[in-house]
Amino acid sequence: MLEFRPVHENDYELCAPIMSSCGYNSTESSFVILYTWCNLYNTEICMDGDTVYVRSGKGDDVSYLPPLGGSFEETLTKIYETEKAFGRTPRFHSVTEKMREGMERAFPGEFEFEERRKSFDYIYNREELATLPGKKYHQKRNQVNKFLKRYDGRFSYSNMTKDDIPEILEFQKKWIKLAADKDGIEVLQYETTAIEKLLAFFEEFGLRGGVLRVDGKVCAYCIGAKISDDTVDVMVEKGDYAYDGVYQAINKMFVEHSCSDVLLINREEDMGIEGLRKAKMSYNPVELLVKYGAIWKK
Repeated sequence: MLEFRPVHENDYELCAPIMSSCGYNSTESSFVILYTWCNLYNTEICMDGDTVYVRSGKGDDVSYLPPLGGSFEETLTKIYETEKAFGRTPRFHSVTEKMREGMERAFPGEFEFEERRKSFDYIYNREELATLPGKKYHQKRNQVNKFLKRYDGRFSYSNMTKDDIPEILEFQKKWIKLAADKDGIEVLQYETTAIEKLLAFFEEFGLRGGVLRVDGKVCAYCIGAKISDDTVDVMVEKGDYAYDGVYQAINKMFVEHSCSDVLLINREEDMGIEGLRKAKMSYNPVELLVKYGAIWKK
């Protein structure tokens, strides 16, 4: 039976290479994202040979990420045996199409899959986000150019370093006050705690970020993590709306100056929020990474 335990920052060195080598490109298959939100989702891991097992929830609400590493037949069998020992039916979340194919090859017809649109990741061509070419990006270019013109000679962009972190955290406190009218303060405070947790291991986790300043003061920042050889996941993006075009500017500058080593940008899911879905679609994703929930029927 698989033995699970809480996720720890020291797991990065062993788990991250296995997880990224799977090439799923989903947010859930990234160790950094797993670690950042593990308390919210009650996430635990089990290392067994060359496989990382991930489960979330408690009691009868436990569900698994399809195993990362190893053969599907062997690893899924271990999950099945573990859950049956507790008298539970094995359930899975964040199943990508590639994962689904592996599960069905290993155990044909034994899983029931349900598409979960709100969990789809939005994948973009990095070059397009960096250059905003053609008519389809006309409005985005206008917003960026408005920012560049208005703050010409006053703005600066730099790759984030550990030295920027105190200033970033101070800006985040300010951002909470700006956003509190639109989102619940409890959610924003939890997100800020997760960002603090993330930044505490900025160098150790090999993160990358961008900082946009006007008159020497932070007006926006972005944090990303490389989740596969060709993809960076944008985990955090915050800006002060008092600066017109600031979100379009940090979006473009981050992928242009801080992500030149990859082909794709994952900007994560829309959580079923209509406004967020509209905003993500407006950047013309090249792929919506389909995800399913699954139940083992046998």
